[in-house]
Amino acid sequence: MKLRISQLSTAPPLTSLPADLTGHAVTLDLSHTDAAQRAAATDLARELLERGAARIVISGSAA
Repeated sequence: MKLRISQLSTAPPLTSLPADLTGHAVTLDLSHTDAAQRAAATDLARELLERGAARIVISGSAA
């Protein structure tokens, strides 16, 4: 499952994900984010783990 966070996102990314992510690997693509969105990625990763994600992979540059 790939979750893309970008500056063009209009809805919070977690609203479109199932409440139970047990066993899923989630990739966060931060390649098109600004500094504020990258800072919020920590909270997002924590929420994904609380929903049961087995693994979180962070990709993209922090440019």
